Amino acid sequence: MQLTLKKDEFFLLNGPATLRVESGSVEIIAARKISGESVEVPLGKKIPLLGVEDADLAIEAPEDALTRMEKTSIPTEWDELAARIVAERKDGELYKILVLGEVDTGKTFFSTYLANRLNQQLGKVAILDCDSGQSDIGAPGTFGMLVLAEPAIFLSELDPTHMYFLGAHSPGLHFAPALAGVSEMLRKAEKDADALIIDTTGWVQGDGGRAIKKAKLDIVQPDLVVLMQRGTELEHLVKHLSSEKVVRLPVSKRASSTSQMDRKALREMVSKRYFKDAKVFEIPFKQVFTDRCYFLSGTKFDLEGTLHAERLSAWEGTLVVTSGPLMPEQTRDWPKDLGMLRNVIAGSEKGLMIALLDKNQNMLAVARLEELDFLNNTFRIRSNFKGALEQIKGIQFGSLKLNEAGEEAGFIEPGAL
Repeated sequence: MQLTLKKDEFFLLNGPATLRVESGSVEIIAARKISGESVEVPLGKKIPLLGVEDADLAIEAPEDALTRMEKTSIPTEWDELAARIVAERKDGELYKILVLGEVDTGKTFFSTYLANRLNQQLGKVAILDCDSGQSDIGAPGTFGMLVLAEPAIFLSELDPTHMYFLGAHSPGLHFAPALAGVSEMLRKAEKDADALIIDTTGWVQGDGGRAIKKAKLDIVQPDLVVLMQRGTELEHLVKHLSSEKVVRLPVSKRASSTSQMDRKALREMVSKRYFKDAKVFEIPFKQVFTDRCYFLSGTKFDLEGTLHAERLSAWEGTLVVTSGPLMPEQTRDWPKDLGMLRNVIAGSEKGLMIALLDKNQNMLAVARLEELDFLNNTFRIRSNFKGALEQIKGIQFGSLKLNEAGEEAGFIEPGAL
């Protein structure tokens, strides 16, 4: 379809859709698109189209995907907030904004809009995406941070500046890595950016939700906390903060819920894109340290009937990798001082998400573990990592599994391997 968008007219476009600006210019989430530029809108996403000047648009989408609005859905408070941040920020200091809200309250849309506005006025603006289950920056299962070079519409289309590996969709069973990741990314932002916007998960209630959000507040020490709430559902998180540090924004009536299946489809779309050019390669066991696992953390020794055996530290017992479940007759002649046996069945590691680390534990890439090859003592890995393999000095284990197509294929207990 063709659309002539007049100056100051406003439309909403639901994905999946393709938009091309044929003349004039349009503003989308505070990012200007001019003649000749195109935008792909994925399934489950919607974008606002605001006429900066008269513009002719070519749109590939169902007729009901486009809705004309009487006025812009962007509240004036958002632009006022951007102006306040610019005024308050001190030269040489990182201005930190933490965005809180339940699921489907528009946190990512708001964070993108605010980052685009600040990018135009401040320059180096970073967005940290802490929602590992619905990542817009980097691969699912990670915290991704993007330092914007210019305004962007869909953060998922840009390569992250930094990533931190969680290895799961939720921080629920990964509290320590999740908080360590926030701290690590904060240090990087202090070096790279003038302002940092932290987009968080919708887990804000219950013991776990309260605990992890309070810990993030304590770690970040934000200059500003933005509550995107429908009522008072977030107030319990900020009772300890002074009133001038908290900004309350109502949730847009047009903020729509995303089904679990659509969320899964969006995650898998990002995974498939991330692993599109992935190749399989091998890394010797001896080349790397391992993290968040037992494997290769102990002292290797020969044990009859196993593919691999190593004594772990103190009371942790012994890790044994076998081709099948252990039977009593197999262990009858084993030493009696092995302690608790941690048995891993060979092949159960296939598909596990892992992170490739450099010597300083910086994340190089996400990878899929294809196999632990005990004949050649190597990791077989699938990844889009394009650097020299000698850079890989560490392998960090997650709990999420993916198949070769990038689709979710189950979980293992964190640290089970």
